[in-house]
Amino acid sequence: MEKRLRRSGDDKRSYFRHPLAAVGGAIFAAGIALFVVLFLVDMTAGDSNPYRALVTFIGSPTLCGLGVFLLFVSIRLQIRSARKAGENVKFDFSVIPYDTTKRWNFWLFLVLSFVLISGVVYSGYRGYEVTDSVEFCGETCHEVMHPQSVTYKNSPHARVPCVECHIGPGASFWVQAKVDGLRQVVAAVMNTFDRPIHTPVQNLRPAQETCEGCHWPRQFYGQKMVTRTYYRTDEENSPWTIKLLVKIGGGNPRTGGLEGIHWHMLGENTIEYIATDEKRGEIPWVRMTKANGEEHIYTDPDASPEEIPDPNDPNVEIRKFDCMDCHNRPSHSFEPPAKSLNLALSTQRIPRDLPSIREVGLRLLLDEYETTEAAMDGIRSGLVSFYQEELPEVFESRLEEIESTGKQLQTIYKRNFFPEMKTDFRARENYLSHFVNDGCFRCHDGQKETQWGEKLSSGCNSCHLIIAQGPSDDDQNLASDIAGLEFQHPEDIDQAWKEMKCTECHTPEAGY
Repeated sequence: MEKRLRRSGDDKRSYFRHPLAAVGGAIFAAGIALFVVLFLVDMTAGDSNPYRALVTFIGSPTLCGLGVFLLFVSIRLQIRSARKAGENVKFDFSVIPYDTTKRWNFWLFLVLSFVLISGVVYSGYRGYEVTDSVEFCGETCHEVMHPQSVTYKNSPHARVPCVECHIGPGASFWVQAKVDGLRQVVAAVMNTFDRPIHTPVQNLRPAQETCEGCHWPRQFYGQKMVTRTYYRTDEENSPWTIKLLVKIGGGNPRTGGLEGIHWHMLGENTIEYIATDEKRGEIPWVRMTKANGEEHIYTDPDASPEEIPDPNDPNVEIRKFDCMDCHNRPSHSFEPPAKSLNLALSTQRIPRDLPSIREVGLRLLLDEYETTEAAMDGIRSGLVSFYQEELPEVFESRLEEIESTGKQLQTIYKRNFFPEMKTDFRARENYLSHFVNDGCFRCHDGQKETQWGEKLSSGCNSCHLIIAQGPSDDDQNLASDIAGLEFQHPEDIDQAWKEMKCTECHTPEAGY
């Protein structure tokens, strides 16, 4: 096959005569060479590398595409130049059977086309796989997604690929996610991304189409035992244990009724609400619509009209309640330092008898650091200095334990604090429960009621029973009653806990 640009007379000119064509051809060849080399490396390597996969199946094809584009631009420029000069431009694609050269060139063209098309198709498929991989989501844009990647790997969903929740099945959400991904790539390259990354994520697929693929609400029934041991900020790190019988609820298989926490997600009742802030932490208006169409609207009777949005205003979003309104951090939970310390102490990763470790550990984790590296140095030196100056006898006799405890504190920090991205538990509220954030109390605050005085329930026993509690980490030393105990606060605050929310004392500044 012959492709020549013909001038008047017998003068013939190749398409590749233009310098831009040479540049395009060189870039195309470089892309092919890069793809072949990295493809062989990818097939033989025993590990998975997001950067290698990104260059192999996205970068190399992009380079080839740029080369082909420049080649066609050069052809177009030559044709336009020839036509302006009045030259006769003719394309000859004919294959003459008795012309051996043209016949072999034609077959060479077909073979090369097949190879290139196969390569493009395979690269496209692998590129699709790469952009859907956990490594691509969490590690390719290292600085941007590092907090999400770390917390994801330490979450209960660490074996669930990111795309299962962030995209889900179906072409429309896939296209939407990829288009939005281009915007994110541009922001990462231009260093214009938010610090911290903006939340909540907008336009997620409804939880019924993602979460419920594994967590089927109709199977949420019964009760769950939960044990929490807290340690106080005194020299003895005094423990306080509480055992809760959490009413997971849902459909009761014996009675067929709806009950417990997951009542919200079952039956034909529809729960809706209006939030006045972007993070959905302030909820002044709740509506329950029963199967028969009867509506119950709950608001605070003491609130001024300006504090309650108008549900008929088209600019006001009425959100249908779903899983994510409580489980808003199912895979990216940034633990408050107090919670992490309680767990480390209860599992003996940090010695419980190391004097004041809960107090000093909390202070060191809450200190402000510019970078993670600075935090590592500050935590190590701060811990050593505390015991060296305040408790020298402990420092001399337990130096090895102090050093190992410092490493545990550093691990807690690296898993939950990301100063470069201005991200930690204070920027990432968790609405599950009501201890460290208002959570349940956003709606069930004891204030909201209907116009005829029906209050939205706020009783403790609606969701759980306290079956054991006391100042010990040994179950044998706890007061217990399977029928339920009245809550007793570890500190002597009398009955104040009945009249105020936990979060009025357990604040972000205190580390909860």
